[in-house]
Order: sequence, then structure tokens, then C-alpha cells
Amino acid sequence: MTRGRRYFLLLVPVAVAVVVTLVVNAEMFPGDYSYQRIDFGPNDVQAEILPANTHICGYILAERPFSAYVVSSDSGYFEGSGDNNVLMKWENVTNVTIDLNVSDGSYYLVIENGNESQEIEMRFKAER
Repeated sequence: MTRGRRYFLLLVPVAVAVVVTLVVNAEMFPGDYSYQRIDFGPNDVQAEILPANTHICGYILAERPFSAYVVSSDSGYFEGSGDNNVLMKWENVTNVTIDLNVSDGSYYLVIENGNESQEIEMRFKAER
């Protein structure tokens, strides 16, 4: 057997494994999903824009308490002091199940960590 044929026979299984891995990842995390695992410091806040005119479903998980809010805001900033722009809220929880319809406008999912550093996992899907 020639040297080129041996390399070819070695590369075929590797190529098949790479293609299978890409297909499995594409099936697990389609383009309309958002999945993140983020390290939050004490009292860190992060906002994720929610696409207008969609149905959002998903979850947020952590080991220690955090708070989550769906807010209506032009800037994505959330002070937490006024409830006028807060549409939904979950305070001092370790998990949240999201199932909501977002109308036309600027809406954000805001995550506010508690007073200890931790990793927070978020996964949600937007369907039109």
C-alpha cells in the first residue's frame, strides 16, 4: 500500500468524526437558540435583547440566588428601582423558566447576580 493511500485511510475517519460533530452541534443548538454560560461577579448585571414579535421559551440556572427581569427599555439599562418598565420579574431565585410573548418594541432579559461570584447558564429560543 502506498504512503498516500495510508494517509487517506487515516484521514477519512477523522473527517467523518468532524462532520458528525458539526451536524450534532447544529441539531442541538439551532440558529434561533441563544445559549451562554457566563461567569458573573458579585452584583453583576447583564442584559440580553429579546427579538420583537416572538415567542420566547427557555431557562436560566445557577447554584446561588440571582434575579431576572423582562424590561421594556430603549437602551437596555435597568436600574431596578422603578417597576414601570418591568414586565416580569423573578427575584432571589436559582432557576427561571421563561415562556412569554414579546410584542413590538425594545425588550430585554436582564440578569442581576447576587452577592457571590458564580456561573449562570442561560438558554432560550425565539420563535416567530
